[in-house]
Amino acid sequence: MTNTSRRTFLSLAGATVVGAGLAGCSIIGGGNTANAPAKVNRPLDKSRTLIAYFSMPETDDPNNMNQEEAYSMVVIDGKVLGNTQYVAQIIGGRTGAKLFRIETANKLPLDHGELEDVSRAQQGARERPKLKAMPSDLGGHDTVFIGYPIWWYDLPMPVYTFLEQNDFSGKNIVLFCTHGSSGLGGTVETVTKMLPDSTVLGNGFEISRDDMDDAEPQVRDWLASLS
Repeated sequence: MTNTSRRTFLSLAGATVVGAGLAGCSIIGGGNTANAPAKVNRPLDKSRTLIAYFSMPETDDPNNMNQEEAYSMVVIDGKVLGNTQYVAQIIGGRTGAKLFRIETANKLPLDHGELEDVSRAQQGARERPKLKAMPSDLGGHDTVFIGYPIWWYDLPMPVYTFLEQNDFSGKNIVLFCTHGSSGLGGTVETVTKMLPDSTVLGNGFEISRDDMDDAEPQVRDWLASLS
């Protein structure tokens, strides 16, 4: 039997679909996406769709979590998963697409305070952290889902590295994020400016860390709206 918890809730239906989970983080908001398309310009083909995501649960211990740790992650069968990771795996379970986790070469701290300090410093310096790996087959994909938590009113800096060091020309770019109160903020506009040769959908998915128990039906309905 699947044992699912998160601040102790999460639908068993969602856990069954993904077999694992996703994570998220913080704050922010605003942005005009009125001129961006809301649907992909070709049918989704799982063999030509990639789901890339950056996710940081703030603990790897599912026991005795503090409030900040509990809000940053999901626990399924004793395994800690970040909120964005959970969403990515729901998308993967429903589309059959391959997942790629964006990870930094130097491990980021799990402790909330330490992670907050590192993320602030990276953003202040506009740092582009070196990544552990890049997808080897990006050229074979027509559509790329890109997921991230909102950190300090912005994309996490490792996501900037990912966007700048890969070629997304001619691809559908579909964004999804987890957050504390901001929605997608201005990240659709940011990514659109960074990837002028791609089609960045304005109909990105966003979910608050407070609503993760409802993630599976929300993702289901959103994916239906993209086709």
